[in-house]
Amino acid sequence: MKYTGRIFVFIFILIFQYSIVAYLYYENGYIEEVNYIATPVMLFFGYFIGKQFDKVKFYSEKDILTNLYNRRFIMTNFKKFAASAERMNSKFFILVIDCDNFKEINDLYGHIRGDEILKSIGECLISATRKGDITARWGGDEFLVIGYMKDETDLTISLNKLEEKLNELSEKLKIPVYVSVGSAIFPNESKDLLELIKIADNNMYYCKGLKKKEKIT
Repeated sequence: MKYTGRIFVFIFILIFQYSIVAYLYYENGYIEEVNYIATPVMLFFGYFIGKQFDKVKFYSEKDILTNLYNRRFIMTNFKKFAASAERMNSKFFILVIDCDNFKEINDLYGHIRGDEILKSIGECLISATRKGDITARWGGDEFLVIGYMKDETDLTISLNKLEEKLNELSEKLKIPVYVSVGSAIFPNESKDLLELIKIADNNMYYCKGLKKKEKIT
């Protein structure tokens, strides 16, 4: 959780107090004695108000079930990611991760167990991604990962690590969990978020189709 609200309130209180002191000095020609009781009280209430703001902002950007970032956070901050990448003359990948058999899991084990599976996938994504990567639940059983990359090797390494961790999930949960992953690269394939997600989504469904063909054969 960031301290944006608390820092803003502290700065506002200090500026407000110094403004009053400066005004009184301008009007009366001397500095009034500082009220040593009022200042701590104002700072205490300022901290409380700022913390509530930080909490609201934090939870508005998080998915309640998985505690990953949510769709709102991605939609709101994508332009910042894009601007940062262009400023550094860099690229980033978007991965779309989908649970292939989530409906079957819900039907066989119930929705509570299904929610536990989604939480576990979220934890798996956190452990498999780098510190600077963004992990989010896009909706339902679909997740996103956004990560900066130097070249295709970075993407390959991230995909391999992610698939390895996700493959271990079934053994850990004692339930078969099948996951498909698709990718898209900014700015090579598009600079638009929804277009990039559509490309990654199509690639994910292509991988899912290959799996079905392998099962048939």
